Amino acid sequence: MSYQAEISRVNPTCFLFLVDHSSSMSYPVMGIPSNPKKSIFVADALNKTIQSLIVSASKDMDVRRYYQVGVIGYGFEVESSLGGDLKGQDLVWIDDLYQHPLRIEDRLRKESDGAGSYIEVSMKLPVWVDPVSKGQTPMCQALEHSRDILRTWVEKYPNSYPPTVINLTDGEANDGDPRKPAAELTSLATNDGNVILLTVHTSSREFDEQIFFPDDINKLPDHFSKIMFELSSVLPPAMLRTGSELLDSPLNENAHGFVYNADIAGIVQALEIGTRPAIAL
Repeated sequence: MSYQAEISRVNPTCFLFLVDHSSSMSYPVMGIPSNPKKSIFVADALNKTIQSLIVSASKDMDVRRYYQVGVIGYGFEVESSLGGDLKGQDLVWIDDLYQHPLRIEDRLRKESDGAGSYIEVSMKLPVWVDPVSKGQTPMCQALEHSRDILRTWVEKYPNSYPPTVINLTDGEANDGDPRKPAAELTSLATNDGNVILLTVHTSSREFDEQIFFPDDINKLPDHFSKIMFELSSVLPPAMLRTGSELLDSPLNENAHGFVYNADIAGIVQALEIGTRPAIAL
């Protein structure tokens, strides 16, 4: 069965995050004024995901090269969102990410005091990507760029667990039909399986129905959601298991890697479902 390759320094895997930088990402998640802006929340969630990947690759005080990671923003431009010493790099080894954050921020986190109340605890949070909301939604171009990046990668690591691409967006592509470049992207493969493409869509409307990993295109409400369904991969077995666990509901074996109208919790869950199965191998 595919998607079972052991991840090691000889056979690493790859995570590529595509981030919608269009102007509408400046609106709050689900259109609720008290929620953070979509661009800010997605950047924050990505920074925490990268930190989790670093922790999972850490063995005996050493961050091992189990993963390459890229963050491609698409809006006014299509380019790497990494800055500082990593500026312009499409893929970066996980130990280089550890060594080169843009900055370290002090954040406050609420923790239980053991007596039924909460206290605020200061914590350090590394930052690799900043929020951006400028331009339109050139999703096709972003998918084409991803295809070009990963074509070289799968040729270099033919025996590896295949790359996972997670596209975080709040709107339709304005540069054509994204199904064609998505199909070209997911046709790339290692000996362990094809590239996995997940789509995480978040709405600006509070009362839109949330749909998690649908298995039937006819259950989707409109043409846009059906396109997103078609371009997203069927979830491999490990992601099905993780999704069923986190959502506390069994997922059908034909479930696609697509979340429609995700709220704050849904974005976080989708990122974990997309990254945890490979980490756990």
